[in-house]
Formats: sequence, C-alpha cells, structure tokens
Amino acid sequence: MVSKAMQQLTEVELQYLEKILGDKLSEEIDRNRTWQTKNHYERPMTKSRVILNCLNAVKSQKQYIKIHSVKW
Repeated sequence: MVSKAMQQLTEVELQYLEKILGDKLSEEIDRNRTWQTKNHYERPMTKSRVILNCLNAVKSQKQYIKIHSVKW
C-alpha cells in the first residue's frame, strides 16, 4: 500500500530522493567498514537496513509509475 504523498511524487522528485538515499547508504556502509576495521568486530547495521528499505520503496514506486504510465 502506497501513501497518497508517495503517489504524488514526480519522476524527478523520486530520482532526487533515490540519489539522497544512495549517498546516505554509501556513507553508512563506509562508517560500518571503518567501525569493523577499528574495533575488530561487526557493528549492527540497523541504519543501513532502514536506508536500504527506503531506497527499495522509492525504486518500487518509480517502477510502478513507469509501468502504469500511459504510453502513446
């Protein structure tokens, strides 16, 4: 189920949101890598999972819009 606000986003807005989330995900992955190197054990990647879930939701919405768009 997609909220009305998510449905109203344009392709450009979704691309921008996807870019921001991608940047944040790469930052978080880098932080996790640094943590593991410094502390010699793995840090729980809760933030990475949340960001990844949001990124997947944006990608799914983009795909949904693409599939349901009227093409002439």
